[in-house]
Amino acid sequence: MGNYQFDRRTFLKSAAGLGALVTLPGLAKRAFADQGEITLLTWETYQDDPWIAEYTEKTGVKIKAVRSGSIDEMFATVQSGAISPDVIYFDTGTANRFKNSGLIAPFDASQVPNRSNIASSMDWEAKATIDGTLYALPYNWGNQPLMYDADATGGEPQSWDALWDPKYAGKVNLFDDGYVVMQMIALKIKAADPFNLTDEEFEACADALRSLRPQVNTIARGFDDALTIYAAGDAVIGYCQNISIVNKLKSLGKNFAYTFPQEGTPTWLDCAVLTERGRRKEVYDFINETLTPAWQARFISTNSNNGVLSPEAAAKAGVSPEALANTNILDQTEDGFWNKMVISKLPEDIDRRVAMWNDFKAGTL
Repeated sequence: MGNYQFDRRTFLKSAAGLGALVTLPGLAKRAFADQGEITLLTWETYQDDPWIAEYTEKTGVKIKAVRSGSIDEMFATVQSGAISPDVIYFDTGTANRFKNSGLIAPFDASQVPNRSNIASSMDWEAKATIDGTLYALPYNWGNQPLMYDADATGGEPQSWDALWDPKYAGKVNLFDDGYVVMQMIALKIKAADPFNLTDEEFEACADALRSLRPQVNTIARGFDDALTIYAAGDAVIGYCQNISIVNKLKSLGKNFAYTFPQEGTPTWLDCAVLTERGRRKEVYDFINETLTPAWQARFISTNSNNGVLSPEAAAKAGVSPEALANTNILDQTEDGFWNKMVISKLPEDIDRRVAMWNDFKAGTL
């Protein structure tokens, strides 16, 4: 399977047509008593470099953002000690994996007063608590739908089965994250509980992956990589890592869309999670800044992320109707929306799932 490299400057040029950034008001400098350096292990589109530079100019706190392509990569990076981050951004469903390995620390939410800006409908505290202790604070939520080139498909696919349609042989794209891809595979085989597979269901997943391999010519190593693959015509349908990819393809004149298959759509709540070294004032202050309506409005408007604001709060903060339409923020108010979503949970055996995914990539499954 081919791997693609994408120049970030080219990506930024292509995305420039999405519109101007929402301006953060009141950026008066203020000195922190305890300045320092913060290392983030995060995702593309989450804390763009100009925003980080602006925050450093405002506070004197230096921030290094290391951007990852998958949960598996994040876990391996932290576990190996290759990077020692202060903050890691990942979904609540995988928090136990990090906690059980001693990689994260409890989160003192009282240090982040702007948590009050998180939409009450998220019910986030229950999702971010493990064994009675809070470990995370939401930053963004979203889902992984089925994306497609409408010119190539001739209509809207209704099922994950579309990825196995012979007419798309060599034109299917997946992203390199066994933790998340296996959720889709479990839904495709109609597992009784996609996060608690039986041995028979694991074998059905293996069969599904074997039959999918001839369909897949490329695996994306992140958002930018996926954009390149689809824009070049090397894929016309696939499992979507982030709907911002679809919106950026549309901005390039490509007739792409996404849909929520009838079997269900994997859905996540990404949070700021601290390591032990991250439990510092300047770290909490940075997280607090990222939950201001102004920061969230820019985050939503620039990259089609959902953020954590309610529809009303997002609009009040300056997110345009056009920008809201490029997110799921309004979708969640529709009847039945959440019935189509399958919230990520810690699976029964994540190592077994990741091993199956690695065998799929290696062609040894």
